[in-house]
Amino acid sequence: MADDQPRLNLHIEPKTPIEVDDLSAALGSLARQYERFATEEGFVDKAKHARLLVSSVSHGSIDISFLPEITAAGVAMLPFFDKLEIIEKFAKRVRALLDWLAGKADKPANISINVKDCDDATNIANPIAKSGGTQNFCIINGGLTVNVLQIDTAAAKEIVERAGRERSLLKNPAADIRQRVPMIWAQLDRDEAKVDGKRSPDRATIPEIDMKSHPVFFTDEMSRLKSEMIGDTANPYQQVYFVDVEVVTINSRVVAYRVIGYHGKEDLQT
Repeated sequence: MADDQPRLNLHIEPKTPIEVDDLSAALGSLARQYERFATEEGFVDKAKHARLLVSSVSHGSIDISFLPEITAAGVAMLPFFDKLEIIEKFAKRVRALLDWLAGKADKPANISINVKDCDDATNIANPIAKSGGTQNFCIINGGLTVNVLQIDTAAAKEIVERAGRERSLLKNPAADIRQRVPMIWAQLDRDEAKVDGKRSPDRATIPEIDMKSHPVFFTDEMSRLKSEMIGDTANPYQQVYFVDVEVVTINSRVVAYRVIGYHGKEDLQT
């Protein structure tokens, strides 16, 4: 690869090793975002004609260079497309999506956010949300490097949590989502979070919603939150946890809570 060929670079510096599945999912989601971008921008008529190629992977901290490719099939004006322009537009789209979910910018007006976008944002942020550290996107063009976006652990977690909330609303616009409500554990199992099924060993009370305790579930994306919430606490029953939840009801009666976000805890005043 010529040094002067423009490319998009992803630099990851995790605090702990990243799971292979998480890294693979992040790369797959970036590829899917590129396919959608190229199609919507009119560079291609079918997603399969747009490919995001990994041109190099460096040792040490993870450095991955991408070369966006547009195949000639079905694209009469391909010779007039500028590769640097494509990379810059694609990087701007990724930044707009992630900045919005990180709470750093307004919702992109030119992107129709769907469930897959929420899944992709979660996958892209997950390596740092789970392993800590930072990841950076930059554009390299010859000897010039332009920083596009940096995501630290706090931003990555915010992206994952907000993407989960948006995903729930997109799948069920009528969902009853409550944000930053105080939750008190009534019954707690130290095993992994329950993400599906009809029963959960974990129960909690959210006084703002119902004084009775109800089973607590977590979304797949938020399953890590349970260990994060209680892992460093000797007695979680003496804490108030501030969470975002989807309230599950049957015939207007609360039957369960699904945790989709976590904002910290404090001592329970008794």
